[in-house]
Amino acid sequence: MHWITRPWRRALDVSGRATRREFWLFHLQIFVVIFGFAFVSSMARALFHSEVVGAFIAIPELVLVLVMVVAGLSVAIRRLHDHDKSGWFYLLAFVPLIGWIFFLIKMLTPGTPGENSYGYDPRDGDDAPVEDVAAVFS
Repeated sequence: MHWITRPWRRALDVSGRATRREFWLFHLQIFVVIFGFAFVSSMARALFHSEVVGAFIAIPELVLVLVMVVAGLSVAIRRLHDHDKSGWFYLLAFVPLIGWIFFLIKMLTPGTPGENSYGYDPRDGDDAPVEDVAAVFS
């Protein structure tokens, strides 16, 4: 459950790192939610024979999509941080032909093992490494 809720809890936080699991499970959630809203919207239009009903359902869907875009950008930037790359590398995804390939490779490959310049390795746990905490008290 931790991997499902973490991108939502850190939706406005672009600091730190995100694992592949966190990134891809988040995008799976987006797909399921958007598909669910589209299904409910089309069923409501068919059931009530009215486009107005579909429009009322589309309003919360639009709000949710805007929240998802912000959270998706945040998790993508943190995923780039896992490779020790700046969040500005996200802009390469918009370069025709080769940009999205670079971005997809970064999203599919493992990040930098251990700590990098963007923080601790998220595969080690949700908190700072034990050695860092122990060093405070020694």
